[in-house]
Amino acid sequence: MFILIFGASNDAPYLLAINQLRKVYAELQQAIQLSEVYNGSFRDWDYSLSSKEFAEIYIMPYLAKSYSKCNSKCFKGENYWRNPDKTFNSSGGGYQAAPRFFYRDKVIAIYVRNIERTDMNNIKYVNFIIDINGNSGESIMGKDVFMFTLFNYTYNTGGWVLTQLCPKGEHYGLYLGDIGGYWGAYCGTLDQMFGGRVGGDCTIIGQGTACGLAIEKNGWKIPDKYPIKF
Repeated sequence: MFILIFGASNDAPYLLAINQLRKVYAELQQAIQLSEVYNGSFRDWDYSLSSKEFAEIYIMPYLAKSYSKCNSKCFKGENYWRNPDKTFNSSGGGYQAAPRFFYRDKVIAIYVRNIERTDMNNIKYVNFIIDINGNSGESIMGKDVFMFTLFNYTYNTGGWVLTQLCPKGEHYGLYLGDIGGYWGAYCGTLDQMFGGRVGGDCTIIGQGTACGLAIEKNGWKIPDKYPIKF
């Protein structure tokens, strides 16, 4: 249970955003766990499905009782990553075709990858990009839009997504950040979320996918170096 606590002045937007972020994180975790009751372990789900099929089979029926599809205008801005004005955008790479849904006054885009490798196990993961207040806010990555990744991958032999900071072995589960954010930033320090060689992109000119991870690493508080103002 998350309790919304409102400050007397400028703290209110920050507190509201943190509580909303934690709530959608918990809701997504619960949806995955409920889906596993009916569909088996997420490690055995079919990651070769299209993003639309995957979303409608494994995620959306368990995330909300009522949801609806929406088009590329679900998020403000024309693309998926942040534009120069820092609004959320959705045109980069395969994300352009990612299905989008309205649910519980929020918007979610779901993108599935199953990357076949000859030198390691296949890299299977799902990106969830969630606008925590739907179209009522500014749609700024790291302010009211955050990325999560469901990871299903074993690292034993090396790979292009890894850094020396992350140990070899099994890496499964739902995390804040994207595939680069997990391998490049999740294993790093809080300071490394804000740029550098480990892949932290929570900067004023970065994509912002590691910003939610920075908040989590800072004990669910906005870090002093956070580049986005609330």
